[in-house]
Amino acid sequence: MTEAAGSRLSGAAVRGRARLRLPHLTLNDDGQRHPMENSLSVFTVVAGLVACVLGFLAYQDVSGAWTHVGATWLGLITLFVGLPAQLFSATRSERMLIVTGLVAAFVGVCLGLAHGGLLP
Repeated sequence: MTEAAGSRLSGAAVRGRARLRLPHLTLNDDGQRHPMENSLSVFTVVAGLVACVLGFLAYQDVSGAWTHVGATWLGLITLFVGLPAQLFSATRSERMLIVTGLVAAFVGVCLGLAHGGLLP
């Protein structure tokens, strides 16, 4: 292999590596922006997971008496926000996050109600 052929090969390899792009996470599978739907789906999954964790903390009885109150109220708010968000969602990725948040919120509400309910 000559010097010129080696430099051409390495130049093509460098250019080929520069074209590699890492996949990025997006909720806009259809190519359009959905800021309201995206924010509702992210709120639903985050609040649902927090409600679920608070419900399990109330179940374990390792923290104060207010964890069941937080789990119940946050879970109910998440359910009341997530159910209409499911109707307005535009992409499959949004729906997956919303359903995950709804299931976690439901578990949090159930555990919160089982260990004290809405009031302390």
